[in-house]
Amino acid sequence: MKQHTGGLIQLIGIIMFLDRLYEKKLKMVWAVEKNKKTSHLVGTAHFFPYSFKASLKQYIKGAEHVLFEGPLDKQNMNKVVQAGFHEENAPHLFEELDPHTINRITHALIPFRQNRLSFLFLNAHRLSANTPYAIVSGMKSWLAFFTLWTGFLEENGWKYSVDMEAYGVACSMAKKVIFLETIEEQIDVLARISHKKIIDFLNRVDHWGEYAQEYAACYLDGDLKRLKSSRIGFPSRDSSIIDRRDTILYERMAAYLEKGNTVAFVGAPHIPGIRDMLHADGFQTTIC
Repeated sequence: MKQHTGGLIQLIGIIMFLDRLYEKKLKMVWAVEKNKKTSHLVGTAHFFPYSFKASLKQYIKGAEHVLFEGPLDKQNMNKVVQAGFHEENAPHLFEELDPHTINRITHALIPFRQNRLSFLFLNAHRLSANTPYAIVSGMKSWLAFFTLWTGFLEENGWKYSVDMEAYGVACSMAKKVIFLETIEEQIDVLARISHKKIIDFLNRVDHWGEYAQEYAACYLDGDLKRLKSSRIGFPSRDSSIIDRRDTILYERMAAYLEKGNTVAFVGAPHIPGIRDMLHADGFQTTIC
């Protein structure tokens, strides 16, 4: 019995050690202060190859309110997927790509382990498909794009999400969780992503690995300047989309930040614009 217990303890120790190998310190964090009240603003990565759970616990444990861009539960994620399908037969996205690009996308995503696409919650019929072409059939360009891109990231070990980790921590600590946008507003944003930019990004599939590594390095360093000047050209980071959402997110979080004891989680590309608005309203921000 003692030998069995000792082996179990050793196994748990190994698992904990391996988990720590994939844990990093979160540097994309700013203290936000006004009238001696302090909150925190966190720039998130929706997908990432490392966990930040210890850092997230540190910032969330003392917070009264925890803010996120939008709903993160399975039911609302399903609404996103449903909105991403054409109601009637429509041309397949791949019809706008040349054979080389289609082959490269297929190669980059094989084996396509659909059960790892936790972001999408696709239905059983969709999961029975076994090629990228079949899986994105019937999808609008924005959902097809995110399906392919997240599939690529997950195949390359990007199994974490700062938003989802933070949401899980906040829920486990029974914090007051506030969503700054409705799922309908977020779907509207997705629908406005440039189709032309999606096609352009898909045509650069041979560079996806470089883009992912470049983004991860910038994020780990907490380097907003490098992140902003990155050559990735991600379709959803168009200035017209980012600027409009910066304003909406800021207007809805400002009152909570002013009260103090708040942690706000927004995508890292929104941080520069939101910090500018904070400064204009008399807040001070200091990188942590």
